[in-house]
Amino acid sequence: MDKFKKQGIIYFIILIMGGVSAWAKVSVHEAKKLGVTGTPLIPTGATRAGNADGSIPEWTGGIKSPPVGYKEGDFHPMPFPDDKPLFTITCENFEQHKEYLTGGMVALFKTYPKTFKMNIYKTYRTASSPDWVYKASLENAVAAELIEDGNGITNARATSPFPIPKNGLEAIWNHVLHHRLHSLARCIVQAATSRDGQYLLIKTTEKILCPYANPNGKLKRILEDNIFIYGLQIITSPARLAGTATLVHDTINQVKNPRRAWEYNIGQRRVRRAPNVAYDYPRNASDGLRTTDDWDFYNGAPDRYNWKLVGKKESTLLTIVISSTATTLNMLIF
Repeated sequence: MDKFKKQGIIYFIILIMGGVSAWAKVSVHEAKKLGVTGTPLIPTGATRAGNADGSIPEWTGGIKSPPVGYKEGDFHPMPFPDDKPLFTITCENFEQHKEYLTGGMVALFKTYPKTFKMNIYKTYRTASSPDWVYKASLENAVAAELIEDGNGITNARATSPFPIPKNGLEAIWNHVLHHRLHSLARCIVQAATSRDGQYLLIKTTEKILCPYANPNGKLKRILEDNIFIYGLQIITSPARLAGTATLVHDTINQVKNPRRAWEYNIGQRRVRRAPNVAYDYPRNASDGLRTTDDWDFYNGAPDRYNWKLVGKKESTLLTIVISSTATTLNMLIF
């Protein structure tokens, strides 16, 4: 079932074509707004307090341990299984809630008026990070800086470099370098779905190593190596695409060392450098519906846009919950 929750206060960024500018780190005095307890902002920069009507609660540390009964390898259980929808937004009443909807959500109501709906549940502030990440965030606040006209950052590690962003460019770097696992391997199933509901399942495996997020990483080494992430994606199904692979080395200072990428084409049986794997270059097996820079919402160099920070806003948050191997894609299509 699709679940939607009113989320905490988020940053909204407007993209317009143009040049970029750079800003510096915050003062020690301003950084004192950040902290695990007793400060206006939590270590990663979010507002600690709830909203005026109480529908968004205060952040008190988030979930720090798995739900009772969870075993490694299981589907992630719902942490609040007894919750029921507070109300439902449909094509008939979405205008009443429009101030909390994104443009994409409004478009879904208009495109799929008979089948798309949003169940609104009680809001929880569940986000949490390890203590070493909070420590790194506090250090980043007074040390991290934009360099190379905003196309790189320095003096940051582990997590978002600017917990108190002053402009849109700092905010988008916060997203690109947000805390993630040091390494992971995963299987992904994706489908480019047509308007009439037809689709072809594409299965891939991904292996990712993120030196920037190494809990034992040293700042000097991170800056010298200038590697944010290594990523390898291999298509495993369908048979006609199986074996197609993309390898990416993404950097922190993208002027010093731009992204490096390679592709293996099963038809040619050759590995080739792939300098075009960036920006709006079509992603593998997406039928041209996805671009390289929309992986993880946005990735890569920020230089083709002006990024403008326009403030904070309360909004709904889309969550798709798959709690059983019996769930099929047909159940998720609007």
